Amino acid sequence: MKPTAFTHGGTTSSTPEARAESFYRDGGAPAIMRAAHFPDELLFFLQMEGLAALDAVSRHQCDSLVELGCYDGRALEVAKAARIPYLGVDISSGAIGRLNCRIAEEGLQEQARAVLGDVLHSAEWAGEITGEHPLHLLPFNLLGNFTEPEKVIAGLSGIGGTGLISVFNEQPSTTAVRRAYYTSCGIQHIEEAPGDYGGVVFRGEGGFRSQSFSEESMNQLLDKANATVVGRTWNRLGQCVIARFC
Repeated sequence: MKPTAFTHGGTTSSTPEARAESFYRDGGAPAIMRAAHFPDELLFFLQMEGLAALDAVSRHQCDSLVELGCYDGRALEVAKAARIPYLGVDISSGAIGRLNCRIAEEGLQEQARAVLGDVLHSAEWAGEITGEHPLHLLPFNLLGNFTEPEKVIAGLSGIGGTGLISVFNEQPSTTAVRRAYYTSCGIQHIEEAPGDYGGVVFRGEGGFRSQSFSEESMNQLLDKANATVVGRTWNRLGQCVIARFC
């Protein structure tokens, strides 16, 4: 059966991948990334992520940081602290414009860049990476936005280096925090269903999608990409998995 198409932002989309891409490309990201919408529990999660990234840079001798789905470049602070080059990649031209303005205002043009690119199409941005051993950061459950997260991990495996993947866990208490968070962000017509990778997948108007991950499912995804788990940090909401890509 041919999938039903729908119109969003002046374009017609017919696949889950296209709908999710439209949500983040056409202006949905600010709703879920605005700090004013974060409950206290999410701030703890983001603190863990930043500390895990800084530790990974030092522990695994990474010489640059690539933040995928960078939005406003929160991991730029990690690169500044570690004194390594930073590359932000996002599908939203608005996000990239704001981040480039920030880089210019802070006088970081020699250290940092922001480029428009799709996480799933690394050929668009891989040539911008500096250094021989980058840390690829997938922040704030970015992996859960994709219907086929194994494709994201496979793309990183093709580049090499170290990856830090920050994801929500499958616990019911985490699901409750996520539900309240997405509602406060104004996501309309939220639906939830059992996720393919553990816990719950939330879907909403405009292509919004967010999947959680169990520890077992993360291990399986990384195994399929021949990636080696070299570290893991967790709290009650999620985990930061550090993997080495051959």
